[in-house]
Amino acid sequence: MKLKNFAAAFCSAAMLLSAAPLFPVHADDLQGASDTLTDGSFTYEAIDGGYRITECTASIITEIPAIRNGVPVTEIGESAFMGFKGITDLVIPDSVKVIGKNAFYGCTSAKTLKLPSGLKSMGENAFAGCNKLTGVELPDTLTEIPDGAFSRCDKITSVKLGSNTESIGEFAFYQCTSIAELDLPPTLTTIGNMAFGEMLSLAKIDLGSSSSFVMQDDMLMDKSKENIYCGLSTLEGELRIPSGVTEIKPGAFSAAAGVTELYLPNSLTNIGYGAFSCTFTGELGYCSLLRKIDFANGLETIGEGAFGFTSLESLSLPTTLKSIGRRAFYGCYALNKVIIPEGVKEIGEDAFCNCRALSNVVVPKSVSDIGSHAFGFTLEYPDENSDEGEYSKLSGFKMSVSSGSAAKKYAKKSGLKYTVSDGNLLKFVFIVVCIALIAAAVVFGLVLMSRSRKLPKKDVRKAIKKEKEKAEEASYKKIVDDDEQESSGDKKDKK
Repeated sequence: MKLKNFAAAFCSAAMLLSAAPLFPVHADDLQGASDTLTDGSFTYEAIDGGYRITECTASIITEIPAIRNGVPVTEIGESAFMGFKGITDLVIPDSVKVIGKNAFYGCTSAKTLKLPSGLKSMGENAFAGCNKLTGVELPDTLTEIPDGAFSRCDKITSVKLGSNTESIGEFAFYQCTSIAELDLPPTLTTIGNMAFGEMLSLAKIDLGSSSSFVMQDDMLMDKSKENIYCGLSTLEGELRIPSGVTEIKPGAFSAAAGVTELYLPNSLTNIGYGAFSCTFTGELGYCSLLRKIDFANGLETIGEGAFGFTSLESLSLPTTLKSIGRRAFYGCYALNKVIIPEGVKEIGEDAFCNCRALSNVVVPKSVSDIGSHAFGFTLEYPDENSDEGEYSKLSGFKMSVSSGSAAKKYAKKSGLKYTVSDGNLLKFVFIVVCIALIAAAVVFGLVLMSRSRKLPKKDVRKAIKKEKEKAEEASYKKIVDDDEQESSGDKKDKK
């Protein structure tokens, strides 16, 4: 009987073991559920072929494990070390093949970085804001550098890209202000917007035997020379964009602080966001010295923040322009004259905000959409770390608008002073119409007099005189009403 009971218990245990997941049975110091484990420093998640580190719970670490209980650590999960301050020398073991999105975002204590030799994938912003890193060497197995990968790593002085790099994502090296030289491999075919934005020290780009890009006059362009991706920080003085260029990519000249005059070709149709703007507040502060732009007809779009914080004093835009983007000329403190041509349809939010010297602007009737605080406002932030500022009306600012236009509606809604530029013309047209009506009444009376013998001549004269007086009275009343309405609008604006 005892033998039978023992045999039954043995069989039950064997069945349970055979149904259990195949995780390491010698767990050393690992604890937790079978799919989520911890060793006191890291939290692991079981995945195909190994473990993924999902969180760092230690205060200080000296290394990231390559293996746990015979199982390799193959991934660093999304945001696993985000904001972690307890690491200085960052060595990621060669077992790791994937680094997730934001994995080491804001690790501001990390000074050195060694990436795994077999790394295949990296998520966006993986090392963004690691502002003490001094150098980066990317493995040949990594073909794509993701968006924002090393953005705002402003202490990095050297970058070595893998020999098989095919694409560099948007903002990948944005504000890496200490990098002076880049060697781009011949395999590179794609460069994202702002990839090299505000790299204020970038003085040399070596393309080797690239078949996709060329360097011309210190400008990185595609093979067709239609698109400009980057201008070196060494550019200064007069800058002439070559004929044939159709687009200046976002952030392209955001490091060219010394450019003072800009000449654009008529082939150019689009200027990307932040193309000539530098918002970096380091030793150079707001550093753009650009004070003159010669626009050519052909340009249709000025992107968001394209000329923000430049030293422009006057602005004469081309008649082909259709759109002025959000904050396109934000913070141009010296700008005192702006001519917006007929044909512009859209002016974005804050487009001319903080242009403190601008006292008047003429906005044509073609403009159908004006964003908030586009004209006539300043914006102050309580401190440099604040995301929200306070708008104030610009003292002495006045708009010239057309009646019934979006500009007039914007001015009234914003409480800004304005004049209606076509008011006198409308009155003149109205008077002409009234005179025409009077003349028609006279002709009608004469015709009636000649055709009707029953109506005495005296009565005809009275009828004509009455019609004339009636028309004159209506004309006068209309003009007076218009004057009173405009005067009332000005009083309301002052209030």
